[in-house]
Amino acid sequence: MQKNTVALTLAGKKFQVPCAPSDAPDLLLAAQAVNDALHKSNPNLPSETRLLMLCLNLSYELLQADRFTKSLESEVSANLRQVQRMLEEQKGEAGDD
Repeated sequence: MQKNTVALTLAGKKFQVPCAPSDAPDLLLAAQAVNDALHKSNPNLPSETRLLMLCLNLSYELLQADRFTKSLESEVSANLRQVQRMLEEQKGEAGDD
């Protein structure tokens, strides 16, 4: 896989981040989201505190999304098992004819 770099600015600091070319647009969007969140945060707090709070919020959101995904996967699996049982029942009824 080819690696390139993408130039990002986070919290006013410039970075060169190695990434696959296909990942560059998402990294740019992620950097913009971080910068937007920092801009909306309390400007009276030190930058380090704002960054740590942003990390905490993003981590919390990631955990919530992971729990939601696992819940959906469980629900889909249960529904799939139910559909499979229904199909087996129909197959059994058709064989009785």
